[in-house]
Amino acid sequence: MRGVARQSGFRGRRDQAPQLRRLPVRVAALAVCACALLTGCSSVSHVIADSWPRALGGLPEGVPPRSQNPPAYMSVNDPPPTRDTKKLTPEERAKFEAEMAASRSQNTSQAEETKSQSSTRLPPIH
Repeated sequence: MRGVARQSGFRGRRDQAPQLRRLPVRVAALAVCACALLTGCSSVSHVIADSWPRALGGLPEGVPPRSQNPPAYMSVNDPPPTRDTKKLTPEERAKFEAEMAASRSQNTSQAEETKSQSSTRLPPIH
């Protein structure tokens, strides 16, 4: 009798094990199905977001209305339009590089001046 009781209790747990192993698979399948169904809502989400109050996830007050005609996609395969500007001459390039170097040295000197005026130690954080 004692052996029979053990076997029946063990068998009951053993019969439940396959169901418990299938549970994560079922949950994952349900999640994938829910995501697939929700992606269909993306085409009308702007309608919901525009008309719902902010507390429910809508747009805040004072937002301008959406344009009725969405902008066209950029052409990916077409070459870019030709530029209407000409290349810099060597003189213009030298002048531009000199201006950049002067600006860079001015920024460096201002940074050094600010660094020397500030204390070397940061204040403690409380």
